Amino acid sequence: MRLKNLPRLAHQLVLVLLLGLCAAARGAGYRQIVLAQNAHPAMAAAARLMAGKLGLPETAVAPAATLAPPAAGQIVLVCAPAPANVGALLGTTPAALKHDGYAVVFQNGGAIVYGTRPRSLLFAAGDMDLWQGRGPEPWVRDPAFALRTVSLHGSRPIAEYVAAVGANLILGRYEGSVTLEKTLPQVFAQLSPETQRQLRRQQQSGAARIARMVQECHDADVEYYPLLYGNDLQRWSSELYNAVLKVFPKAQGQPAPTSWETAALCLSDPGARQVLRAYVQEFASQGGDGLYVTFWDHYGVHCQCDRCRGGGLGTFPAELRACVQAYYEALEPLHKKMIVRTWSSGVPHWLGERWVHAPGNGSFGGTGAELWGAVIRDLPAAITIQTKVYNSDCQPDPPFNPLLGQARPHTEIAEWQITGQTTGRFYFPAATVAHTAWTMKKSLALVGPEGGVNLFPGGTHQSNYDLMADIANSINVYAWRQLSWRPDANVDQIWRDWATAIYGPKAAPHVVKALQLSEPAVNRLFSALGLGSDTNSGFPSNIERRETLLKYTNRYYLPEGQKALEPTLENIQRVIAEKDDCLRQIDQMVRELELAKPDMRPEQAAELATRFDWLREFGIVARSLDESLWRFRYLRHLAQQQTTDPEQLKCMAQSWEIIKAHRPRLFRFDPAQKFSCYDVPLGQLKTKPSLGSPISLMRELFDTARQYVGASVPPEQLPPPLGTPKEKTPAAVGTEEQ
Repeated sequence: MRLKNLPRLAHQLVLVLLLGLCAAARGAGYRQIVLAQNAHPAMAAAARLMAGKLGLPETAVAPAATLAPPAAGQIVLVCAPAPANVGALLGTTPAALKHDGYAVVFQNGGAIVYGTRPRSLLFAAGDMDLWQGRGPEPWVRDPAFALRTVSLHGSRPIAEYVAAVGANLILGRYEGSVTLEKTLPQVFAQLSPETQRQLRRQQQSGAARIARMVQECHDADVEYYPLLYGNDLQRWSSELYNAVLKVFPKAQGQPAPTSWETAALCLSDPGARQVLRAYVQEFASQGGDGLYVTFWDHYGVHCQCDRCRGGGLGTFPAELRACVQAYYEALEPLHKKMIVRTWSSGVPHWLGERWVHAPGNGSFGGTGAELWGAVIRDLPAAITIQTKVYNSDCQPDPPFNPLLGQARPHTEIAEWQITGQTTGRFYFPAATVAHTAWTMKKSLALVGPEGGVNLFPGGTHQSNYDLMADIANSINVYAWRQLSWRPDANVDQIWRDWATAIYGPKAAPHVVKALQLSEPAVNRLFSALGLGSDTNSGFPSNIERRETLLKYTNRYYLPEGQKALEPTLENIQRVIAEKDDCLRQIDQMVRELELAKPDMRPEQAAELATRFDWLREFGIVARSLDESLWRFRYLRHLAQQQTTDPEQLKCMAQSWEIIKAHRPRLFRFDPAQKFSCYDVPLGQLKTKPSLGSPISLMRELFDTARQYVGASVPPEQLPPPLGTPKEKTPAAVGTEEQ
């Protein structure tokens, strides 16, 4: 019988039944989650997360004294070793799990979710949208890497965070406080009574925070490693540093005259090494399962005294070997492991009157293998080495780091930083999925399945921000999570799964097309001809800083980078063509958004429209600035040849007018608008959306270029000096922060 011939009530009943069958096929037929009464807290958390995803009340989580095979509508959670009556239904499926993965076996309208350990059930809960509608074949997921570490981000419970990112180790913040009261009492005695009391209070407070975090991580069956940032005792505690020098006066280092890297301690001195070991040991003793360490930007052992230079300790490779060895000796009695990040800051350059050595990043800074060679060769293999996949300071679409895969026999971890640091701080849509996909495959080939991956998620210089809730950029974390488990996963399917869950099946294809375009568009907006820009995405304030930042991708030193920097008309046109193509891609993003809008929630459409507008206006300004930079470099070169090209200056004057017109339109917003990624409306953000102002750089580019041209032509052939742009008046929409 055809539906249209049924009475209206019967017609509605059939539709309800059909919808119910579809829902059951998606897994909505599950009505109860069963687990053992004495289950690990991670399994209990997984059960609650699954119930929440199914829209079930907490009462649907049913602890059982004895586990049995699932009845129809039941999900039974099992951790190895499985009870015999349930394990018989799993067959050989558990044998496929080599690390801490999970498997789902579908049985009689129910499901058994099996994990190799308690946290495995959290991973299954995080993936529930992927497996709940499947069957009858088992769903098996085992991570490609044995280690998956992530830094803390946001305020969600650790168990929920672990479920979402698929990690088994949490990298903590720099917490805790050292007093040296027990480890070096003679140093502690040099402190004033008030300073002693203050340090004790800080230590108690820090230890309590760490204890809470360790407990929450252990309840989620993951490890917790606090982070010790830098190796500069003076930055760690100026009070303790001054007290140390009273007891160990020869411990004080002698810095190079103009070095950015300082020398608080001299590692040639036995007292300095004793202090360093004592500090690290006390810091690590306050809690955690191990210790993460990183040395830049707070590097404090670059001593150039006669002892260091004469004894071979005045170089970065030797200093790092001595420093890492001291850390290892401090941690070994505590039976705690150490993960060492090999990152060093940027590239060698002048910063004001100080020279940033940034060793290991290429050219005259040397290679990473040269910098870390002594640590890798001479120190115990129990030390884990972590290296960024980027052979640069997190620039857009950077080259791959050649140090990865060079640290055997140490376990190696490949690191990703997904914070929008150099691609607009995630104010804009800025996908990194394609880059993550190819670098993940290469990392697995280099570090192997017993190696690891690390993620630093977040939003650089943002406030009130949660990347995991961002309807434009959470794809970057979602893709990292999926690819870190299966580097060969279908990237298009990853995009579809993510977008459909947020936008629905009709809008999702258009949103995917738009956001996929954001990756090449944003990369090239912030990386003219593959070269660098500001390390935090802002507009540089002057020419010197802007030209220094060109080096930050490390392509600067390569033949293609040098060719892109040649002061030629051809390169000016290359920059213009590149930026025009970016703007065309952004326009296509806007068109895809318009096609998606009818099937999106109004607040989603409004948010993406605002953020796409931010991106386009920034792109227009960035085009004019980069074009003018290359014109400036061309005119500077001609001036050195005692000739010029006045037409270039006229074009720069036109760019000034464009920047002046679009500057007030940067980061326009309704203060009452609420984005998915913020916990308050835009008008209440602690840090207002902004990347600074392009005015000062553009003015210096034009004024200096005008001087170059003016040296070869009479004044009447020069464009007039730039006027002063009128300050913006308060309006109903927000304006950029100055």
